[in-house]
Amino acid sequence: MTGIGFEERVTALELDMQSMKIAIGMVDNKVERVRADVRQAQAANTRMIQAVRDDMTEFRQEVSVRFDSVDARFDAVDSSFTHIDARLDRMDSRFDAMDSRLDRMDSRFDGMDSRFDRMDSRIDEVVSLIRGMADGRAQGVTSVN
Repeated sequence: MTGIGFEERVTALELDMQSMKIAIGMVDNKVERVRADVRQAQAANTRMIQAVRDDMTEFRQEVSVRFDSVDARFDAVDSSFTHIDARLDRMDSRFDAMDSRLDRMDSRFDGMDSRFDRMDSRIDEVVSLIRGMADGRAQGVTSVN
């Protein structure tokens, strides 16, 4: 046997084993550091997610307050329009009452107009009678002479 002796091979294997253990220890160390980094990243992500949730909650509350404010404004405008609508309804009823009064006055004037027409025709009759009588007297006076 011309090769390496048993002890030399065992020593080389022990050195290789030792190197492997060191390499495994380094890998384990790196794995632990990566795990710690991942845990820190997870904790940071959790904090960031919680911060985003808090910001969203705050934003939702601000939006809700703003919408409540806008809703209150719309309610005030709606109330104003309701008040204006009621006033317009009252004005409309007043105009209807005035229109009714004017219709009654118009019918009264129509009645008065027909009375005046009858009076005119009676006056015309009386005037024609008076003229007829005056013409008859005048003819009687001229014929007597």
